[in-house]
Amino acid sequence: MRKDPIKLTTGLGFAGVLALMGLISFISLSQMSMITEQMSQLINETNTKISAANAMRDSIRLRGESLYNMSLTDDYIERDEYRSKFYKYALQYKVARDTLYSYRMSSREAKLLDQLMTQTRAAKKLNDIAAENLLSDLPEKTVKDSIRLANNARHGILKKLDELVQLQEDISKSVVDDAKQYQETISTIISFLSLAAFFIAIYIAQLVIRETTRKNYEIRFQATHDELTKLVNRKEFNHRLQDALKTAVDNHEVHALCFMDLDKFKIINDTCGHKAGDQLLIQLTRIIKEKIRSHDTLARLGGDEFGLLLEGCTLEKATEIAEGIVSLVKNHEFKWQDKTFHVGVSIGLIMMTHETRSIDKALSQADIACYAAKDMGRNQVHIHGFGDKYAKKIHKELGWVAQINNSNCEQRFALHLQAVTNLQEQQSTMIYEVLLRLKDDTGNWVSPESYIPAAERFNLMQDVDYWVIKNSFKYLSELYKKFPECNIQLSINISANSLGRYHFTEFVIEQLQKYNITPGVICFEIAEANAVKNISQSADIITRLRKHNIKFALDNFGSSMTSISYLKDLQVDYLKIDGNIIKNISQNTTDKAMVAAINQAGKVMNIEIVAKHVENIFTYNQLKEMGIDYVQGFYIEKPFPLSQQMETLKKHLPPLSKRH
Repeated sequence: MRKDPIKLTTGLGFAGVLALMGLISFISLSQMSMITEQMSQLINETNTKISAANAMRDSIRLRGESLYNMSLTDDYIERDEYRSKFYKYALQYKVARDTLYSYRMSSREAKLLDQLMTQTRAAKKLNDIAAENLLSDLPEKTVKDSIRLANNARHGILKKLDELVQLQEDISKSVVDDAKQYQETISTIISFLSLAAFFIAIYIAQLVIRETTRKNYEIRFQATHDELTKLVNRKEFNHRLQDALKTAVDNHEVHALCFMDLDKFKIINDTCGHKAGDQLLIQLTRIIKEKIRSHDTLARLGGDEFGLLLEGCTLEKATEIAEGIVSLVKNHEFKWQDKTFHVGVSIGLIMMTHETRSIDKALSQADIACYAAKDMGRNQVHIHGFGDKYAKKIHKELGWVAQINNSNCEQRFALHLQAVTNLQEQQSTMIYEVLLRLKDDTGNWVSPESYIPAAERFNLMQDVDYWVIKNSFKYLSELYKKFPECNIQLSINISANSLGRYHFTEFVIEQLQKYNITPGVICFEIAEANAVKNISQSADIITRLRKHNIKFALDNFGSSMTSISYLKDLQVDYLKIDGNIIKNISQNTTDKAMVAAINQAGKVMNIEIVAKHVENIFTYNQLKEMGIDYVQGFYIEKPFPLSQQMETLKKHLPPLSKRH
């Protein structure tokens, strides 16, 4: 897992600060403790040494006093007592000297003590002689001379002892000075470490603040922008539309709103993959942004749908910008894996003024205008106006959409059946196409062309497909329970909305199991145009459902010049030739040749051919001569309500009990 460098830096920074603070605390405590201990030890040693030197000095003085007192008295016994004290003080001197020697000595101390020891030996000898002479009968001059020599020797020792005491004081002062210097050094180090910790903490704080600010900006950006194109998303676009509407209402400003839908985008997405589609969207976003003004808002509203808000823009300028975008997109070459593609864009344009009621209404009008642009031939700009024929047409279609969306399917919809007849041999299986009909408010049937395109555009047909499938399966289940040998197959049309839903196959399998449908009696019809647009999804659905014995037909086949090339990717059982081709084969040799070519391709690929819209005997006979497998149309049979077809079957098929 890739680590976040900011988190790593912050973590290491905090760890460094903590380590520095710990080091500072450790140095402060340990070094201060060491200095205190050293100072305490130094003071104890110095005091002991000075005490020993003073004790030696006292012993020397007392020896001198004892010797002096001996010289003052003539009493032999008293002199002998003073002599005993004299030797006692000599012993005290030795003890103090040994104490002094028991401590560590510097070179200066050792040198001074060596000199002191030499003088002590000489002085001891002179003092002992003087003491002995005082107890002897030697001449007074000899005694006095020995006392004088002894006194001189003692003074020399006292002088050395004074030097020793002064040396101890100097050493003590030097150590104290060194300790102070060391303490200052430690304080400097601690100050430096503290300063380093402070600056690291400041850097980390700035880093955290900067990173938090960046993250907050990213979060706000992600919440208001599209991840792929980095354009504002629908939610943010609505906010800006609302602000623009407020200025239009309050200040009578005029803005333009464009709804843009790419043409032929799904072909690239389906044939080259979503990665190619994403790259195309990024490229188109870049070139469109170069065309609009800096303060205009370009937004991605859906997969291939965009919104454009032109604030403070006249109709003339808005039209110029919109037509410029159409030209840019149309002329843009998209290259992918050595292939070049061209797409287009249909744009619906409306003006937002103080009369605009709401942004929802504005978006709806822009969408209607875009729909009209597509209906007029795509790759163009249509300015919304309620008086034009396209707006009226679209409003009518949206009216049907509203009825589909708000009405109960059981009340509005009904299923009809139309027979599909075998031309070449006796038909053992009765094949019917399931046709959907919608009733208007007056109870009249509405043509599917009036509502299905609009319902597909607004993603409502999946629910309708589900209703058709459920009711068709229910009908078959009841029919086969009453007439197990009826051998009826139903063909059910599948819309583009259902092809784009992964869960569609799960729904079909669930209904197959629920109604216990006999294998091989269901055929799903997919319009060729929808199959091509969703070729990967179509192939996946066909592959998965064929495992459950469901057949497939390509409807309206032949409407595309590349129809044959797609057959290798789609495993279908039937090709239903586009009715516009079938209707003209009697008068148009090209259409007749196309039908023959499709029929020949079907034979080679073991696919049966169905001709739709057979409306007269001439077309019927020509198709039979050409070897077409099946025909369907008003000449064969007009669609009847499913319930009526059920009654017809009951008349021709005996009940199960009578057949046994």
